[in-house]
Amino acid sequence: MKLKNRLFSGLGTGAFIYMMVLLSRKNIISSEAEIISVFIISACAGIFTIIFDIEKLNYLFALVIHFIMMFLVVFSISLYNKWVDHFLSVDFIGGFLLLYLFAWIITLTKTKKETNELNDLLKQIKNL
Repeated sequence: MKLKNRLFSGLGTGAFIYMMVLLSRKNIISSEAEIISVFIISACAGIFTIIFDIEKLNYLFALVIHFIMMFLVVFSISLYNKWVDHFLSVDFIGGFLLLYLFAWIITLTKTKKETNELNDLLKQIKNL
């Protein structure tokens, strides 16, 4: 997958998750810095998926590396925006785990759908 596609995929997933978080909370207004931060986090999430293309890495190890890289990005941006007051609070870790799991489920579902569509196309071509 091209880097540009990874970037846009990450931005789409990140924007969707951010909107879901905003919907779950009442009367929240996001600052410009927070919106830009979500873009940066989402773009990194998409770009970092390049790790899954390294054939020498098994999927689980690549997932752990992606998780750690994302944790570092999110934590750094959280410190910058003062979303966290101190290092590694239970709320921060729990929230990060929940959002990462949600993003992983979205990505897994999307990948499964695309795989099924490709398999259907291959079957149609084979039957010609």
